[in-house]
Amino acid sequence: MTDYQQLVNPRSDSYKITFDCLNAYLQIIADYQKKKSFSCDDVFEEMHALSRYAIKAEPNKVLIRRTFTYLLNHCKRILKSDRNPKEILEALKERVESEQVALQQNAEKIGSMASRAIAQSNRVLTMSNDYLVQQTLLDALKQKRHFELFVLKSDPLGEGAEFAEFMADQGVKTSVVDDSQMGVVLPKINLVVLGADRLYEKGFVHRSGTLPLCLTAKYFNVPIYLVADTRVILFERERSVKYHEFDGDEIYKPKNPEIQVPNIYYESTPFDLIYKVVCEDGIFEMHEFINWYLME
Repeated sequence: MTDYQQLVNPRSDSYKITFDCLNAYLQIIADYQKKKSFSCDDVFEEMHALSRYAIKAEPNKVLIRRTFTYLLNHCKRILKSDRNPKEILEALKERVESEQVALQQNAEKIGSMASRAIAQSNRVLTMSNDYLVQQTLLDALKQKRHFELFVLKSDPLGEGAEFAEFMADQGVKTSVVDDSQMGVVLPKINLVVLGADRLYEKGFVHRSGTLPLCLTAKYFNVPIYLVADTRVILFERERSVKYHEFDGDEIYKPKNPEIQVPNIYYESTPFDLIYKVVCEDGIFEMHEFINWYLME
């Protein structure tokens, strides 16, 4: 795997990939700061190449697109200034670090507010491996709330199992649930908490399996909280949702060559299945969030 491929791991969520790429930005800057002479254009080209790869590799993870488009535009403006190369590098470093702080602050705000939905002895269900869900559960732990966690394995990549291992290490009673058995556990669940890679006019994009989970939770009257930074809003009229197909061998290697094995990592889920949205600005009923953020 190339360095870029290691940074942009499909098992990682939008936040982790963004943080990892920001750290890579800082490493690029640090490497150039050690040089006696260099071209700022070369610095920009390295940053641009990394950003372009990350955005192309994960087109549904809007946080990546928003963050690095903003930083590259900022970089272009600085390059046009009359500062010397060392000053330009320092200014870029400060901007990247500022973006890291802003992302973390938003994550902590969202986690703190969303954790209020978790009551003592709740059984909480989630899927995949979302940083904002992690922040929510960790904040509930800080508040001394005792809850039981159920995590869908989230095949074919199985990153839900990684999340379960992490939360179990924090002292949370945790169960890994096969995706096909969500209907078995949901009748005893109090709350579903999900992340989102993209919000748009009709719904949100997240790991495949989200739609059947939300439909099943709705059937059993289990409230669903969606935790999302508003920077993941990207209207479909601006850019269509991408449903790329991946290697079917991750799911099944058929003996009969005529058997097709579709493998699509992401799907869209309509907003009417969601109870509340928690973003950096507060907790909103679904219709309130739509009126505030998704209506022109």
